[in-house]
Amino acid sequence: MIRILSFLLLFFLSWNCKSKQESLIEEIQELLEEQNYEKASGMLKDYLVKPKSDDEVLASEKPETPRIVELSYDRKRLIYLEDSKLIWRDASDGSNGSKSLDEVPASLAVSLNANFALAEYPMTNGCRLFAISLKNNDLLYESGAQISCRNRGGISDDGSKIYYFVDNQLYEEKTVEPRTPKLIVSKEKITPPFAGLKARFFLYPIGKDFLLFSGNAGSYYLYYFQPEKKSVERIDQEVISPLIYYGTGDSAYYLGGSIGRLHLRRLQFGKGKPSSSKLFTISRKEINPWKLPGKNEFVSNYSGKVHLWGPSRKSQVLPLLCERIWLVDQNKVLCENEKGGLYLTNLDFPEEDWRILKLYEEARDK
Repeated sequence: MIRILSFLLLFFLSWNCKSKQESLIEEIQELLEEQNYEKASGMLKDYLVKPKSDDEVLASEKPETPRIVELSYDRKRLIYLEDSKLIWRDASDGSNGSKSLDEVPASLAVSLNANFALAEYPMTNGCRLFAISLKNNDLLYESGAQISCRNRGGISDDGSKIYYFVDNQLYEEKTVEPRTPKLIVSKEKITPPFAGLKARFFLYPIGKDFLLFSGNAGSYYLYYFQPEKKSVERIDQEVISPLIYYGTGDSAYYLGGSIGRLHLRRLQFGKGKPSSSKLFTISRKEINPWKLPGKNEFVSNYSGKVHLWGPSRKSQVLPLLCERIWLVDQNKVLCENEKGGLYLTNLDFPEEDWRILKLYEEARDK
């Protein structure tokens, strides 16, 4: 009897969920027959924007300040900022937690495994730095430096050191008193492509070392920075954007080429000097490439749409409307929608969702 009741309950829930989708499709078809395209498009868009019943909602409202999202190199640890509340989730062990900050940071950078964060707080003339532990309360260190808010610093994976830029030079500081910042890389060693433009600098952790971007206005050099050796080495040029997208394993992706001709590039790290390889030309709708595991496929978002694409397949729009996305863990999409909601969703979509997407595109184009 218990088995029969359980089966009937599951059947009813499945039928009820499907009936809502089918009911929406039937209503939309009636609106299309009446040529009420605006109402049909609005209803379909509302469905595609909202999280589904089996999605995990992290935030339902838009924060007052722009949301900051960071990931560990393996994408298993997610860090996001909701105004002055710092929240983390770990897919590897299921742990999660949060920390209330006294102020809202202007920016945030995390260590390799995202156990520590370097927060920048705006001041009248620049930013001040705080090193924060994200697993316990054993680190809350304020640097004595006042830096430009234009750059992105870094923090070691054990939280013992922070790195930041002052006057185009790279400094290292231990996260213990007394404050002892040290110049470790002079500006002559991390020059940007165009000396006449005010340069920006960005650090991203790869193992014990970092990637360092130097440049501005869509033109950057990429350097390999080794803190232990206090050395830098240029490994790529003609870089379009100072952003990286962690892949699966010890890999990351970034954009190279020139304006109007974009190339996807892969960086392999983990054993000595990282190697950079040029992959293939991409379009504007593929400019934030999140690599899927086990396949030569990526997901990107552009103009509110989410695309599935690869070098040997035609780009496909997914039944999901997001303003920004991140690929968390292996293949979970973190979606920030136009209403400011934030939720995790899978890339498996029922047939009804594909039908709803097709109807939405038809109604929108009328």
